[in-house]
Amino acid sequence: MDGPVVTVAVLGPFTVTVDGTAVLLPGRLRSLLAALAVGAGRPVTTGRLVDVVWGEGLPASPQRSLQVLVRRLRVALGDGTVETAPGGYRLALATERVDVARFGALLDVRTGDGPDAERRRLVDALALWRGAPFDGVDSAVLRTVDGPRLGEQHLAALARRIEIDLARPGADGRPGADLVAELRELTAEHPLQERFWGQLMTALVRAGRRDEALDAYLRLDQTLSDELGIGPGEAIRRLHREISPAAEPASWIPRQLPLGTMAFSGREEALATLDAMLGGRGPAPRVAVLDGPGGVGKTTTALHWAHRVAGQFPDGQLYANLRGFDAASAPVPAGTVARVFLEALGVAKGRIPASEDAQLARYRGIVAGRRMLVVLDNARDANQVRPLLPGSGSTVCVVTSRTSLTGLADAEGTRRISLGALTASEGLDLLAARVGGERSAAERDAALRIVERCAGLPLAIVIAAARVLARPTFPMSAVAAELGDGGARLDTLGEDDAAADVRSVFATSYRALSPRAARMFRLLGIHPGPDISAEATVPLLGDSEDAARRAMAELVRVNLVAEHVPGRYAMHDLVAEYARERAQEDEPEPGRGTAIRRTVEWHIGVALALYGKAWPERQVPDFVAVPGDVEAPGVEPPAWFHHEWHVLIPMIETARAHGLYSESLSLIFVADAHFRNFGEPSRDWRRVLAAVRDSAVRAGDRRAEAWITDKLASLSVTERGEDPETEALLRRTAELYSGLDDPLGLAFVHNEYAIALVDWGRADEAVGHAELSLLNRRRTGRSALIANGLNILAWSLANSGDFEAARSHGEQALDVARGTADPAMEPAPAVEPSIWDTLGFVHAGLGDMNRAIECYHEAIDRKRADSSRLTLAGSLRRLAQALARVGRWVDAREALDESLRLHVELGLADAGEIREELAHAAKMADGGAPVL
Repeated sequence: MDGPVVTVAVLGPFTVTVDGTAVLLPGRLRSLLAALAVGAGRPVTTGRLVDVVWGEGLPASPQRSLQVLVRRLRVALGDGTVETAPGGYRLALATERVDVARFGALLDVRTGDGPDAERRRLVDALALWRGAPFDGVDSAVLRTVDGPRLGEQHLAALARRIEIDLARPGADGRPGADLVAELRELTAEHPLQERFWGQLMTALVRAGRRDEALDAYLRLDQTLSDELGIGPGEAIRRLHREISPAAEPASWIPRQLPLGTMAFSGREEALATLDAMLGGRGPAPRVAVLDGPGGVGKTTTALHWAHRVAGQFPDGQLYANLRGFDAASAPVPAGTVARVFLEALGVAKGRIPASEDAQLARYRGIVAGRRMLVVLDNARDANQVRPLLPGSGSTVCVVTSRTSLTGLADAEGTRRISLGALTASEGLDLLAARVGGERSAAERDAALRIVERCAGLPLAIVIAAARVLARPTFPMSAVAAELGDGGARLDTLGEDDAAADVRSVFATSYRALSPRAARMFRLLGIHPGPDISAEATVPLLGDSEDAARRAMAELVRVNLVAEHVPGRYAMHDLVAEYARERAQEDEPEPGRGTAIRRTVEWHIGVALALYGKAWPERQVPDFVAVPGDVEAPGVEPPAWFHHEWHVLIPMIETARAHGLYSESLSLIFVADAHFRNFGEPSRDWRRVLAAVRDSAVRAGDRRAEAWITDKLASLSVTERGEDPETEALLRRTAELYSGLDDPLGLAFVHNEYAIALVDWGRADEAVGHAELSLLNRRRTGRSALIANGLNILAWSLANSGDFEAARSHGEQALDVARGTADPAMEPAPAVEPSIWDTLGFVHAGLGDMNRAIECYHEAIDRKRADSSRLTLAGSLRRLAQALARVGRWVDAREALDESLRLHVELGLADAGEIREELAHAAKMADGGAPVL
């Protein structure tokens, strides 16, 4: 006798029928059946089913509770409906009885039929949808993971059906004319789906409504800009260019140009030279180099011109400050700029190449052939700029620098534009634009004297104008007279040319400051780093928060300081140089030292407070000097460290220079915590570590020396790999910890050495270091450390080929972690995921694939619960390899698909290899295509 006829529908309101009669299932049974339905007849793992049914609110025994639910579901639907499968369960229903399975099957059909047959399949597939998937099913996993995935497949199928219809004649004989109304509804319902906008534009053009198509593009551009801060993608921009009139260029993000200035004067010759590049043709790159002394207006001129012609570069404008002459920070490497540009050009972080050369090549490859404008501001030398120059004439590049960049300016296609002082007329126009035309005209002689005494330098004129505005009741002649005072001047910039001297201008502004603002100005001159946060100005000044705020407001008002981003302040490098001079001459040495100490201690206190917030369970080394109570800003640790990283490095060096040895160690500790958890170390990190280690050696501080040498070793393992210097650092670290009789330090360094040796293919040597790590871990008596040590030893043994010994140590590790090895020791469940992963590797080596798969599932389930995404990616890959060895290619494909997603999201290096493995698994699984 045949069983009951069961149908399941999840593509809309959840419905189940048995022999034509609707069956009402309770909540968790609905979630269970929906999860099995999504499996489309394939086995669904118990871990997946538990996640779908219970989410984070797990019962005491999830597997037993799941078994009870499965039995209840079999009773409700009939025996044979739900089958037990290896590692889980499967829904044993024909494809046509489950709408989501039927939908997938219709999309997966591959035949030699033409577009008519494909369209019929798509129409049938789309007809299965009755609303939002899983309506009436209470499962966060289905709602947030599977629902969006199915929704994307639905939209893709709909777009493909429309694509076919666009090629068919409509009722009036024109292809796509009948689709306009439908596509308008779709773009209203899905305003961020570019494919529907592109199809709408195509349909409108084919219907003879080109103006409406152009309007649709503008609405899309505005929507993406408002909602996501980006512009349309390349395909729809290309379509826009194809349908746009020749005189109507398309526009898109990136639009990185900083705000230009409304007060611009002169530079007609320079602007004409730049304009001449717009008519260039041919393959040669079009590059202009604007050089001249600091403050002459190179950046202002470049940005003024760039904003004026931005419309002629429909593919966007890129901008980078290369900080070539930033006194407080090193020039920005070309690779760093290339990475920022790649992100601005829409390249996902996970798809950006790892090496600098590859990043630069990728950037030049993307820019090649595009009509873009690139502004490279404040370059140090030609070597910094050359890798960033576009390789074709379709993109124009403008470079500014204090030096002439001779090697670059002599290249083919490069135009050198040297900027000098403004003429008297141009200077007067600039001053009038700042202080007002009426006031300047009324005191023309005084205005002319100001321009002359500013030597026509735009920066000096702007500062003098601020001085005039700050004293509205004073005649301009008073400012002109002050500028004529024989005060000190800044050293001549560039060549020995008095026309570029602005010290007297800075001095008049400085002398006009209130005493508190003047002292803040001096102290800003000795503050390390390229900028400073509003919070850090308080300890720098050594006064109240209100006093610091008022002082900074005054400095901003007279243009000595700029708030370049909300809450962070910076000075032009010339102003900063003058501030340093004033600090040396006007601020007593004890006051300078005390200000530095306060600022250093404040950064240590904030960093330690945020460290404790991020990792409350971690201990701080004894050598870290903990200052008094410091109120941390109300930000999350990653955000604070991201903004302060470029300040911490020069601050460490400043602390060392002022003899603050203990404080420099503390800064090293917090900086190390930053890059290990929130980012990558800068190129200066190794040098700074080595310098502070040398200080520790001179101070005879063995513990600090050991800790810093350990960090240098870790850095070398990552950057250099198998290298004599790397091993020398590892050995030296072990010697130092041995001399200190520090079991924990010895455990960690031998652990790191063992893992590195395994990665270098020297697993036999790794075993010895893993044994030493375990020996020292046992000395601590801490179960988590011992379990981890046994696990590392098992990993090393397995990679050396001794799988039986590896299994023994892995099982011992599991006993310790569970607390069954010694009742007196606390369990260490946090170590279990890694142990299960190692055991999976061991059993795979022993040839027991089924046991290996079970172990990997145990590891993966625990890592999902702990949100250990980094190690989860590797476990999924190893699980897929074990599944492939037993021919379970569909399951292997699913595991590799998830592993690849994690690799891409986390920016891991093996994404390319996994993509190849996924493609192979998909091929072996009967032609299924990889998701990424």
